[in-house]
Amino acid sequence: MVFEDNPFLQETGPKKESNIFIDLLQTVVIALSICVVIYLFIATPNEVHGQSMEPNFYDRELLLTNKTVQLLGNTNLKSIVGDYKRGDIVIFKHTLSQDDFIKRIIAVEGDTIMVKEGHVYVNDIKLNETYLPEGRRTDSGNFLQEGQVVKVPEGSYIVFGDNRGNSTDSRSNLVGFVKRNQLKGRVFFRYWPLNTFGVIRGHRYTELESSTLPRINDLLIA
Repeated sequence: MVFEDNPFLQETGPKKESNIFIDLLQTVVIALSICVVIYLFIATPNEVHGQSMEPNFYDRELLLTNKTVQLLGNTNLKSIVGDYKRGDIVIFKHTLSQDDFIKRIIAVEGDTIMVKEGHVYVNDIKLNETYLPEGRRTDSGNFLQEGQVVKVPEGSYIVFGDNRGNSTDSRSNLVGFVKRNQLKGRVFFRYWPLNTFGVIRGHRYTELESSTLPRINDLLIA
């Protein structure tokens, strides 16, 4: 049989060589697109400035901040992504500085807070702040004055630095209540220096979760 004149039988020529430059460019564009999406909606890098969170965070340490909690934490997806809680380490913007602030959430909306004799009380319960060095006191300020009970308004937080003697935070009139729209996210990872590389988890105040004592704000007259 002769196949030379069969129109259905054609020789398959060699495949065209792929353009390496175009392939590389496509890979770079996809990678950059993924990075942009992550930066805008999932996580963003932050650098610690100053000594206000020592000894738990030091100047120039590099962190990753979870942005989904800020974007979705007060929506119907709250049960999936979670929301800000007491003990969380957060990044927020303030007019006091061009740099972002890093602090710890001490009280959330609806809580009452008091600073008395070097200790912090939330909802009339003394906090067990095991992340502070032994003997470190919490002094009052001109916003949270000694022995004064303050109720946190809706959509706001009270934040302190762990280095209580060297931190401009909610105890001061310069900061006061931090509104939710000032927050930029919750810190969840430290990637520099390498000897502290790892996941960061907020502190749990189990004394507040398990207490059956009445809350101060339930007793206050509105």
